[in-house]
Amino acid sequence: MHAEFPKLFSEISTDGAQRALRWAGVEAFTGIYTKAREEMLARLAFDTKPPAGGHQQEDLANALGAFHEAFSAADPSIELGKRQDQILSAAALMHYFATRSTAAMVVTTTACGGARKAQLPIDLVTAAENALSLLAANRRRRPDLSKVEVEAPKFEYELDFSEVQPNSPTTFQGVFDQIASAVDQALADLVAKFNKSTALLVDAGKKADEELDMLSWVFGQRARLPNKAFADVPANQKPLVFARDLASLTTIYPGPNSVPALFSRAGVKSTGKLSIVDAVNAVSDDWTAVVLKGRSSSPATTPIHFALAKRQETGAGVGWTAGWSAITGIDSGAVLSPITLAELFYREILWLR
Repeated sequence: MHAEFPKLFSEISTDGAQRALRWAGVEAFTGIYTKAREEMLARLAFDTKPPAGGHQQEDLANALGAFHEAFSAADPSIELGKRQDQILSAAALMHYFATRSTAAMVVTTTACGGARKAQLPIDLVTAAENALSLLAANRRRRPDLSKVEVEAPKFEYELDFSEVQPNSPTTFQGVFDQIASAVDQALADLVAKFNKSTALLVDAGKKADEELDMLSWVFGQRARLPNKAFADVPANQKPLVFARDLASLTTIYPGPNSVPALFSRAGVKSTGKLSIVDAVNAVSDDWTAVVLKGRSSSPATTPIHFALAKRQETGAGVGWTAGWSAITGIDSGAVLSPITLAELFYREILWLR
C-alpha cells in the first residue's frame, strides 16, 4: 500500500479493513495500463470541466467503467460517489507514479501551473513532480561499463556410456546427443549473457546520444523549428518553440532533470509572466500546423495543445479564447512564468506521443 494512501483515504474512512479493500481495487485497476486510463484518472482527480467519461469518447467511457468495476469487485458493498472517485483516482495515479512517468506528467499538465487545483488531502502535484525527478534520475543512471564482460561458457555434464556397445557404432548416438545438448545449452547461456551486455552498452549509448543532442542544441543557439538563431526568436514565442525543439530530442522519458536549466540557457525567462493565450497567439500558423500534426489534444490533460487547436480553427486573435476557456475551465487570462509554460508544453508533447 502506498504510504500516502491512509492519509488520502482518511476523509472517506479510517477503517483499516475498508481501506485495504479500496487499495485492492487500486491495485486491480492499475494492473492494466492504457493512456485512456491515465486521462480518465486525471480528469477525476482534478474534477475537470471535461468529464471523466468524455463526450461520446468510448475509450474514456470504458476506462471509467473499468475503474468502478475494479472497486465493486473488491468490495461489492461499496457505495460509489463523486468524492470517493476523486480520492481513489488520485490513489491510482500515485500507484502508477512508481513505474509510469506519463502518469506523473499528466498530473502536472492537467494542473497547468496552478490554473487547476486538485482538492485532496495530499499535494498530488508535488508528489508527481517528485516522482518525475526520481524517475528522470534513475533512468539516466550510467551502468559501470568496466564490469560489462561475457564470461567463458562452462560445460557441466557427465556422459552416460551405459548403453554403449564398442562394436556397435549406432549405440554411440546417445552420447553424441548428450554432448550436443550440453553445447547448445552453453551457447544459449553465452548468447543470453552477450545480449544482456550489449543491451547495457546500447542503453548507455542512447543516454549519451540524447544528452549530446540536447547540449549541441543549447550551445548551438539555433532553433530547429523555425530554423532561426535563438536571439531571433521573439520572447513570447520561445517557451513553446523551445519546448517543441527539446521534446523532439528527448528519447528517454520523462526527460532529464536539467530541462529547466536548458530552457534557461536557451533564453527562456524564469521571471515575469506570460499568458497561455499570448504564447499561443505568438507562434505562426505554419509552426502550429507542424506541432499539431498527428496529435489529438485533450482539453483536460493538454490544455496548451488544445489552445493551439482552437486557435488553428479561427486564427490568431481573441476569437478562440472564450471557447477554449469554456471547455477547459481555465481562465483565459491565466498566466505562468515563461519557463513553467515551456516545461508544461514539453511534457504535453511527451504525453501525446
